[in-house]
Amino acid sequence: MLCCFFFLSCAEQKQQKESFYLIDKEKIDRDLSKDFPNVLLDHLYIVVDSISYQKITSDKNWKNTYASLDVGLPSFAPVADQSTTCYLRGRQHYIEILCPDNTCNESIRKNGISFFLEATKNHFQWSAIPVLEIENDSFLYASKTVKMIIDDHQHVLFKAFYTLGSETFLHTWYGCYKAVFLDNLHGKHHPFYSHEACLQTTYENQKLFHGIKEIYLRCTTDDYIGITQESRYLKFALLENKNNALTIVGGDTTIHLELSSTVVYSRITKIICQLNTEDISNKTLENRIITNQGTESIRDLSKLHKKEHL
Repeated sequence: MLCCFFFLSCAEQKQQKESFYLIDKEKIDRDLSKDFPNVLLDHLYIVVDSISYQKITSDKNWKNTYASLDVGLPSFAPVADQSTTCYLRGRQHYIEILCPDNTCNESIRKNGISFFLEATKNHFQWSAIPVLEIENDSFLYASKTVKMIIDDHQHVLFKAFYTLGSETFLHTWYGCYKAVFLDNLHGKHHPFYSHEACLQTTYENQKLFHGIKEIYLRCTTDDYIGITQESRYLKFALLENKNNALTIVGGDTTIHLELSSTVVYSRITKIICQLNTEDISNKTLENRIITNQGTESIRDLSKLHKKEHL
């Protein structure tokens, strides 16, 4: 009996040993060594009509209480009458608002979302591409390096990765930022890049706007598929996938995507922002309705598209 048990034990050990060698250890090592970045929201932009832009930039009471408003890097100068682009600053996020005659030549109703790729182990090399969950595909393989002049010298700010595809009114891109840019901007060393460090000179915590909590999108089929694939490849957290509606999380921001068969172009329909202090005031800036409810601020952008199919 003992002899039989011994032979059975040897057979089991041999089987276990053979099963062990069937495991693709190299594949496991490759998967574990992948340095997936944390995907954080950077900012979003919206092109509004000229009347709306004038209302936003000229309302002194709103600017004094809601958020810092400037013309952008590198000076963060106050908005002037001839400005065609303004930036609403939070602690880590900001909202870029453009009028129809903007220097970027973006047409009215264009909108976009920029994400920040924060590497978990090693900073990205400028010659590299993001490490994707699925390789050799058509998503996120286009790139562009963005530079900015500071003290009469050009400095690299970030390298953006995006998906080439059909014409769209809703752009998404994913940038890895260079820490040394902050050194040139602020005149002191920064061991790593953060949007909080970049915005530290313009963010005003005594004002209401803190950051962006949720973004609602209504998308055409092409944009819905594109953004969904991008978020999957970069391992966004999936909260819900139901009835042509997807809810994902990038960093501290939740994004709701709705697939629509009737919209002419994709658009941001609503933004929910985090406030520094409680507030219950409402504000209508031409065709943008802002409703503050406690520590949340809800921006209804649906009227920006009132002439289009909803």
